[in-house]
Amino acid sequence: MSDPVGHEGEIVLDAPVNASAPDSVGVLTAKFVRYDGCQQLTLWLPQDGYSGYGTFRIRGPGGARLEDDDVTQRLNGRVQILIDTFPWPPGDYEIEITHRDGWSHKLRLTKLEAGIAPPAPEPPPIPKSDGKPIVYRDGTGKVLPNHDLDLRAKALDRLTARFSRRLEFEGNFRAGTIHYIEGDIRIRFYHEMCGGGVHFSIDIPVAEKWQAETGQPLAERDGIVAFVAAETQRQQARTWNYVIRDNRIDFID
Repeated sequence: MSDPVGHEGEIVLDAPVNASAPDSVGVLTAKFVRYDGCQQLTLWLPQDGYSGYGTFRIRGPGGARLEDDDVTQRLNGRVQILIDTFPWPPGDYEIEITHRDGWSHKLRLTKLEAGIAPPAPEPPPIPKSDGKPIVYRDGTGKVLPNHDLDLRAKALDRLTARFSRRLEFEGNFRAGTIHYIEGDIRIRFYHEMCGGGVHFSIDIPVAEKWQAETGQPLAERDGIVAFVAAETQRQQARTWNYVIRDNRIDFID
């Protein structure tokens, strides 16, 4: 089987909106990540995906219908939806997720031509007119730590590590270990060959044991597991699909 044609262009996301939804309903959260030969759009619903959602719909350039599916068939867990945008050609797209009560979530986005840089984000406001960072002092004039700058530095370090993350593989197809590497983070996942329509399976800790077995917060679980699944497929199993379950990732036809 030949690999599908891919398009390396960046994706620019508009702000997610709701159509005819009550004020109490939150909007989608969206994140786009790309690497050479691989890219993914991740959506998080503001509430449980099994609580009345209807259709997951994607329209491409010119209104072309790319997908119409039941939301529950697209969920990874309870609120997350993963979309492989690598095959998408440049153009404008709209994602709509309907609810049985008559409202919907909407997200518009544009895929750029390969090599075209997305617009630069607006710079954050400067806290003082002279552009210098705020200096915090106590009642005696002693300079206090600037927690804002500390948090910003930590966030930048984490972002750098996230975009340099990778997998290392040990063993063979029959059985082995996949190492997830992100900065100083190292997590081992074991895999083995299976039967009954499953080519091989990667073991992952269930949510209740995730932090104890990996040392990472539960909030990071979905993102790490999704990366392990997509990157393993890209490097080792391009012709197979994968299904993320509670305790494993199955690779199937």
